[in-house]
Amino acid sequence: MTAPAQPELKAGRAYRTRDLAPWGRNPARLAQRLVREGRLREAAHGLYYTPVPSKFGPAPVSGDVLLRAFLDDEPFIISGPPRWNPLGLGSTAMFAATLVYNTRRTGDFTLAGHRFVLRRVYFPKQPSSEWFVVDLLKHHGMAGVALSELRTNLVATLRLGRWNVAALCEMAATYGTKSIAALIKDCIAEARAT
Repeated sequence: MTAPAQPELKAGRAYRTRDLAPWGRNPARLAQRLVREGRLREAAHGLYYTPVPSKFGPAPVSGDVLLRAFLDDEPFIISGPPRWNPLGLGSTAMFAATLVYNTRRTGDFTLAGHRFVLRRVYFPKQPSSEWFVVDLLKHHGMAGVALSELRTNLVATLRLGRWNVAALCEMAATYGTKSIAALIKDCIAEARAT
């Protein structure tokens, strides 16, 4: 009888069951064995990770690593309060889950104890601050801030020259709704009038 396969697993990396195929004919059984041995931890059905050693014991991998494996390296961006609040437009929301825009899945998922709200939407490869302004305006209800408050604060920050006006208009036209594009156009006109 031959010795069981000993895959070379790297700490802090996530693996799909199929990623274990080079080390055995039955990757699902191999994954179960590695979990029993403590070399892998299950993040979700068919998704595993190698814990990161720390002085407090094995730590889970980052949410980005899990998402990259879960979404098969498809593009994604993290949005929501971590991106909206620093804009200075009045959003101070906090979510128990991470809002993730991607090109593959929609739904609520828990991966290794991290909660993710995945939305399949159109987004730029390199989102700018102006894109996050449009995103916040579109999702002001989720952020718990009135559109009138966002409008007032957007005009104030436009007066300070905080945003690239051309980029803001482009993001609104490409990724926003007609009403959001009109709102931004009105804010720009009001900021320039005073």
